[in-house]
Formats: sequence, C-alpha cells, structure tokens
Amino acid sequence: MGRLVAQVPNEDPERLKRVLDAKWRTIGVDKETLELQAQEKKDREQAEKDRDEAFARLTAYFDDQLTLMQQEADQIRKAYNHDTEAFRQQQQLKHTRREWDINRPDAKQLDMPGRVGDDDNRLGPSSLQKFDGEDLTSGDRKKAQIEQSVNWWAEQTAIRDALRAAEKEAETAHAELVKYQDLLQQTAKSEEAAVRREVARATADYNKRLAEEKRLREYAAKQADLAANMAEMEATITSSFMTEDPNMAASSMSAYRVRKDHYKGMTETEKQAILDAQLAQMEEKKARRAQEQLENMMYARTQHDIQRALQEQAQRVDDFKKAQMARASEILKKQQEEKAERDKHLASLYRNKMAPEFFTQFGTSHR
Repeated sequence: MGRLVAQVPNEDPERLKRVLDAKWRTIGVDKETLELQAQEKKDREQAEKDRDEAFARLTAYFDDQLTLMQQEADQIRKAYNHDTEAFRQQQQLKHTRREWDINRPDAKQLDMPGRVGDDDNRLGPSSLQKFDGEDLTSGDRKKAQIEQSVNWWAEQTAIRDALRAAEKEAETAHAELVKYQDLLQQTAKSEEAAVRREVARATADYNKRLAEEKRLREYAAKQADLAANMAEMEATITSSFMTEDPNMAASSMSAYRVRKDHYKGMTETEKQAILDAQLAQMEEKKARRAQEQLENMMYARTQHDIQRALQEQAQRVDDFKKAQMARASEILKKQQEEKAERDKHLASLYRNKMAPEFFTQFGTSHR
C-alpha cells in the first residue's frame, strides 16, 4: 500500500507522513498553525490598541491647542479693557472737561459776591450803575473767550483722535487674533484628515493582504485534499490487493491471529471503527469551521464597532469645532455691537461743530 501511495505525485512530504501514520491521522493536531493564528490575533489586537491610543493623543492635542487659544484671547481682551480703563482714569478726568465750570460742586464757594463795586461788569441795567457803551474791556474779554473756546476745541479734538487711534489699534490686534485662530483650525483639520486617510489606507491594505493570504491557503488546501482524495480513490478502485477478502489472512492456529504474509486488509469491524473515527474527525472539523466562522463574525463586529467609534469621535470633534466657531462668532458679534454702540455714543457726544456765529455772539449784548 505504501508503495502504491508513493507513486501518486504529492509535493508535501509531511502530509504523506501524516497519512501513512494512523495515530497521527486519528488524533493529530496542527499545533504550529494554531500558534500562528494566536500570534496573528495578538498582533491584530495590538495594532487596534495602538490606533486607539493614537486617536486619543490626537484628541488631547486638539483640546490643548483650543484651550491655549482661548486663554490667549482672554488675556488680550483683559489687557485691552485694562488699557481702556487706565486711559479713562488718566486722560478723561472731571476737571479737564469743558463742563467742569458748570458742574463743579464748589462753584458757589468760588463764585464772587453779587456785587463787588460800582464798576462791577456783571451788573445789568437794573443796577443803574452801568449803561450801554461804557464797557471798555469788551474787546479783551471777547478775545479771551475766543482763545479759551479754541483751546477747548483743540483739546477735545486731540482726545477724540487718541480714542480713535486706540480703537483702531485694538481692532487690528483682534483681526490678527481671529486670523491666527482660523489658520490654526485649518492646520489642525488638515492634519486630522491626513491621519484619517493614512489609517484608512493602512487598514484597507492590511485587510486586503489578510484576505489574499486566506484565499491562497484555502486554495492550496483544497488542491492538496483533492489530489490526495483522487489518489486514494484510484488506489482503492484499481488495486487488486485492496479488494481481496480479508478472511484469507486468518490463522489456523488462532482466530485472533492473522498471517502477515497473507494479510489483505482490515475486517468490517475495523473498517467501521475507522469510519467512526473519521466521522468524529469530520464533526470536529465542522466544529472548528463553526468556531472560525464565529471568530470571523466577532472580528467583523469588532471592526464595525471600531469604525462606528471613530465616526462618533469624528462627529464629537466636529461638534466641538462648530461650538467653538459659534462661540467665536458670538463674541465677535457682541464686540461689533459694543463698538457700534460706542461709536454712536461718541458721535452723539462730539457732534457739535463750532460755527462762526458761536464766536461772534460774545459782546453783542449788555449782559
């Protein structure tokens, strides 16, 4: 039998050894294949763990960058408010305003008495002490009043120009900050997209390689099984040695002994035992296939869960970015509204323009 089987072409001498060894064929286990499968599973789990850790580090980095950006914006806003308040405390004091002489609390204490003398220029016609045409200092008084008005106007103009320059500088700084924030967000978004594309490409290549290796293994195993089965069928059908009666090997000395030189095969009982063993192997193989299918289903489910987790994480990152952008838009809108209100207030406060009639009205009346 061994000589006939050896004539069948077979490129795997190890399989031929297993087929000829009845013990190995009955209870043998491919330990190396099991160890290789266990190592591949460990490598796959480690790769998934490394990928999850990479995504976690990337999320933490984006969170830190956004926090730093928010802190910088808060510091710039705080410095701007501090400078504005300092300018008000130093440059917009009460005694420097043109209405100070009208609203000062000690005006009555500093005011002159109702009458100083007969030549008091504050006396009107009812005093019967001064009449039209007798005011000799009207020219000097008018000149002093005009100079005082011009000085007031120049001082208010300088203050207004300083305020406009400060507002322009603050607007420029805010525009630079917004531009820097947009640039940082675009850079982070580009890096995240590149990482996602790289991970997806690596995952696709790995899955494709695994599928190709599995297909080649299955094809090789199927071809080997087919060749072995065909060889076994051919040997069984055509060999006269295999079809002879096994009772010819019975020994005349004992019913439990056989003649080795006339042994032609196994009895029906022995064949049935082998069939039972083969049936058990088939059941075991079916169970292994069911286990493999279950493992494949678990692996597919795990891949699906990982993909869904990645999508949820990406959605959370997008929601966080949208919330940050909405918050920045609200802050910018609020600042624009405050600036519009401030500009409106300043425009209404400093809109009075000195006309020539204002300067020529002095000295035209007896009061």
